[in-house]
Amino acid sequence: MAAMWSPIIALLLLLLPLVPSSSSAITLPLHGNVYPVGHYYVTLQIGKPLKHYFLDIHTGSNLTWLECQHPHLGCQHCTQGHKHSYYSPKLSNLKVGCQHMYCVALRKDLPGINPQCPIKEPHQCHYKIRYLDGTTEGVLSLDKISVGGKENNIALGCGYNQHPRKPSPVHGILALGMGTVGFVPQLKLQKMISKNIIGHCLGKDGGGYLFFGDKQFGSEGITWAPMRRYELFYSPGQAKLHLDGQPEPIYKHGVNAVFDSGSTYTYIPARIYNPFVHTVRHMIGSSHREVHDHDLPHCWKFKSIDEVKRLFKPLSLQFDNKIAMHIPAMNYLIHTRSNNWCLAILNGTHVGEDRRILIGDATMRDMLVIYDNQDGRLGWVHQQECTRPHPASRL
Repeated sequence: MAAMWSPIIALLLLLLPLVPSSSSAITLPLHGNVYPVGHYYVTLQIGKPLKHYFLDIHTGSNLTWLECQHPHLGCQHCTQGHKHSYYSPKLSNLKVGCQHMYCVALRKDLPGINPQCPIKEPHQCHYKIRYLDGTTEGVLSLDKISVGGKENNIALGCGYNQHPRKPSPVHGILALGMGTVGFVPQLKLQKMISKNIIGHCLGKDGGGYLFFGDKQFGSEGITWAPMRRYELFYSPGQAKLHLDGQPEPIYKHGVNAVFDSGSTYTYIPARIYNPFVHTVRHMIGSSHREVHDHDLPHCWKFKSIDEVKRLFKPLSLQFDNKIAMHIPAMNYLIHTRSNNWCLAILNGTHVGEDRRILIGDATMRDMLVIYDNQDGRLGWVHQQECTRPHPASRL
């Protein structure tokens, strides 16, 4: 009898960490990597009947959306290869009127690109969102989602028009931004979690975990910074980029920095990027010439990883109040398929990001990052590896 029940008990024990209570968190495993996948994503069940979808975790986005087969408009410029699993809501799911609380909130969450309310379609909430690499257009939907063993209705986007179309392993985006229509505020509103706190640990070699709510984990060594109001982005304020503890920054003026898990790489404005690349070239010496790589712009070949670690010095982002984020060489370099070592910090001006530093996935690898919307603070600490957190003190 004991042998018969043991696998069932083992399965229940595995599921326990995912079951939310009034004081617990929901923890989800992450898949993907910085390179070559370019995404860290979760698997969620959405729709009626429930189907599995891969969603890119995105702390710079305020609307969760899926590539969608709209009942009338189809799916324009959608990713080839996903057709069998496009989100296909019913018309009744899309009847989210312009005066619905989620549509009103969405107008505030998408500054400058407000959802339109056409006279001919007042019963639908249209939106258009711009990202670094393109746009998505759609209408708001209300549908079922299963999280932590419970089902609830949430508002999400039926994204029927993506531009440009390009291959992607994900079906859409899980919005973890500061907006009120974001995924976590909706979970809190429905009492699936008790606190609006988000955390992620992106594995250096892939995988990791994502959590929402009142998570328990060791707080030793966490660097905390006040969350500065910067549009609807998570920002610790202005930052200056330093090399290897040097007192003088690479660029003398501070620039607003934001955490954006939807960005594969870290982007800095050209006025910082150009002297940064010059500094790196000087650091590794003229004997190492740059080589061409199909994936990234500044790359070199080395004999061993020990040589890489010896030549490339750590960086740091220095914020106000002497708060710093230390960036080891392995957090700003990528080892490509061509056996090159390339900079994972890119020129933001080339993609229209000239006003701020985007701290992307490459920099946050093997780092626990916490977005504490309850107490208005951001935290980070380097980890040996991004496995599931062990229970410890609460936030």
